[in-house]
Amino acid sequence: MDNLEKAKDDLKEKEQELEDLKVEYDFHEDVDEIKDYADSIDRDTPQGAAQYAAIMQRYQLAATEVKTVEGTIAQYKSTIDQLEGTIEDLQDNINSTYDSYSQAVTADNITNGEILEGKKQASQNSISQAEIGISQAQLGIEQAQENLDAYTITATISGIIETVNLKEHDFATSSNPAFVIANKNTMTATYYVSEDIRNTFTLGQKIVLEKDNTFYDGEVIEIGSALDTATGLFKIKAAVRGDTSALLSGTKATITTDTYHEKNVVIIPYDSVYYDGAQAYVYTVVDGKAKKTDVTTGLYDIEQIVITEGLTKEDTIITTWSAQLRDGVEVSVRENEADNTQE
Repeated sequence: MDNLEKAKDDLKEKEQELEDLKVEYDFHEDVDEIKDYADSIDRDTPQGAAQYAAIMQRYQLAATEVKTVEGTIAQYKSTIDQLEGTIEDLQDNINSTYDSYSQAVTADNITNGEILEGKKQASQNSISQAEIGISQAQLGIEQAQENLDAYTITATISGIIETVNLKEHDFATSSNPAFVIANKNTMTATYYVSEDIRNTFTLGQKIVLEKDNTFYDGEVIEIGSALDTATGLFKIKAAVRGDTSALLSGTKATITTDTYHEKNVVIIPYDSVYYDGAQAYVYTVVDGKAKKTDVTTGLYDIEQIVITEGLTKEDTIITTWSAQLRDGVEVSVRENEADNTQE
């Protein structure tokens, strides 16, 4: 009975906690109301995209907390139902035991106050058995509660069971999930990056996931703050949007997103840059002659390179190589006949 009252009190606390979450995250009945509101936002503008990312981040937090609380509420309700059934059965046993107890006491107090020694001993034995039965009934209630606490497991999300790794009577291990449950409305991509790449990410940053030549939009929802010991990298999670019904849990995909950025810089052909040891330089045209100009480089790919220092947009650089190209040599500038602009 104490366990039953405690379960009811715990249930009230969790139900109140659920009501508080509704107020905190501003929804009435279902947490998916937040996601429905986010889906109604126009994401074609930067402001709308930022608002959508913020609301979806709030939705992820709310969904996790609400599902946990709802799961606990369901567990408490199940516990209450089982305890009430157990108590009812045990009460019937207790009533039967007390009937035996009463009969034994009555036999011990017959009208003339006398009883044969054998009958008296039998009555005392019945009383002892009745007391033992009561103790066993109370122990049964305690054991039933311990079994419920030890073996009742509730998933933290709702969804579709995609993988079953255990059968009845199998042993469960911490390294192998019993079930894999996928919620197609909240699919996430998990990947790992180095510390310098991690430091370029922000919550809400856009990503593109590619799987089997199909592309999905998404945004970063979690940036790991601790090093993953297994990979030596930092974990990043991104929410995948759109129709994700074709995606399966545990499969591999390709993630593309921006990392480093540089603005207000000069971009020139990669082949125009030469190196003297570690010093990068280019040849510019000054008064009809080639001039060796030291530069500082930044981001680059196989075709273009960023010049952060040493050039301005007014400078003319030499992009064609010649064996005679050196500092001070006279050069000629070709003119484009189509638009009469210098190359």
